Amino acid sequence: MEIGCARSAVIKDMDRRIKHSVAVAIFKEGKILATYRPEDDDELPGIWGLPAGTCRGTEGPEDVIRRIGREKLGVVLQPIRRLGSGDQDRPDYKLEMELWEASMNGEPNHPNWKWAGLEALGPGAAKGSLCCTLALKHKSRVSL
Repeated sequence: MEIGCARSAVIKDMDRRIKHSVAVAIFKEGKILATYRPEDDDELPGIWGLPAGTCRGTEGPEDVIRRIGREKLGVVLQPIRRLGSGDQDRPDYKLEMELWEASMNGEPNHPNWKWAGLEALGPGAAKGSLCCTLALKHKSRVSL
């Protein structure tokens, strides 16, 4: 069974859910916008990562990016380019994620965000955050 963005994936194991997600890299003056996961987060509590969202229905990555802007950050996000992708087995599903660069209009109203160097994503990557891992892996392609 797949969750969101169903048109783009091939199911290899019908018993395993596939969750399609998009992480957003937003850059300003050599920094990346990082958001903090709350301590009561179900999967990765207490880490700095990137804004991300799961595809719903027939949404494509660009749709998810715009929704992340509206619903999670309270800003307008405009997709620029796809930086990379990866997948990860999680206990209850397989996560397939794309990393996109986006431009931002406005200032986030997310409760806990900051402009940070890419090194701020290292602890999240070490704890299993796929968005952090992708950002660090593709750092040579990012617009810092």
